Amino acid sequence: MKKFLVKALLRIVSVLPLGVHHLNAHIVGWLTRVVVRYRRKIVWDNIDKAFPEKTLKDKKKIFRGFYLHFGQIITEAIWFGGSGARRIRRSRIATVVNPQELDRIAALPGSAMFVFAHCGNWEILPGFPWFDYGGQTPPLTAENTVNVYKRLSDPVWEDIMKYNRIHALGSGYERNYVESSSILRHVLEHKEEKLNYFFCTDQWPYGISKGWTVVDFMHRKTRSMTAAAALARKLGMSIVYLSIRRGKGHKKYILELKTIADDARTLSEQQIIDQYYKYIEEDICADPANYLWSHRRWHKMPENEE
Repeated sequence: MKKFLVKALLRIVSVLPLGVHHLNAHIVGWLTRVVVRYRRKIVWDNIDKAFPEKTLKDKKKIFRGFYLHFGQIITEAIWFGGSGARRIRRSRIATVVNPQELDRIAALPGSAMFVFAHCGNWEILPGFPWFDYGGQTPPLTAENTVNVYKRLSDPVWEDIMKYNRIHALGSGYERNYVESSSILRHVLEHKEEKLNYFFCTDQWPYGISKGWTVVDFMHRKTRSMTAAAALARKLGMSIVYLSIRRGKGHKKYILELKTIADDARTLSEQQIIDQYYKYIEEDICADPANYLWSHRRWHKMPENEE
């Protein structure tokens, strides 16, 4: 019953225009910051340590800006759950500024691995085939795009969020929405196909993960997942950083493709991950509130890793 009611409510709200959702983001952001007080200590600690050079006033501005952005992530995700290809195209919610790079990548042999961080709104990325490409037709389609995700612990919310994320893909493309624990098997089973994998890679490695490395990120050392880099190297994929910055008024997104390697085998996993985090830092410094500061990104490191 809970799942049915939540799905029904989300579908009703999702039909509202995108502009209304952006107005609602102010309310949701205020509620999470002031009323719910969602992870305030974690958010402040992350911002405070990431920007030691900034004044207290600047840090407070980033702090408030993050919660507005967080509200926007939620409301845009709801809007996306009720959208199809046509609605996404007409909204121009995201613009790819260098589609020619996507064409170049598509012409390379083998599949492509697109790695991205918790910048912008990753919840709308399954709509990538229908973003604004300046009038060009992108080589990405629902058929050749694979979105990698982490399963939620609550089975009810897992089903709700999965439905919300894949609705835009249309019926029959659930197979292109792959849980991270199954991604290796999926890649190997489809190694003869030319696919485009979208993989969020700035998370703390999962508890059972054996593949991780240590990187310097925003003045602190942290562990990083390496699965995307390892898979790309194993199959000789191109590996590309997907930059997601906010546009004018912070209401839409500017996407830029930054190729790390045409063939990931030419670099080590560490070289790929180091370059990846360099790109993330550039995006964060350009728009500090655009990152998921509530993320438990920097856990306490063991002494031998400091």
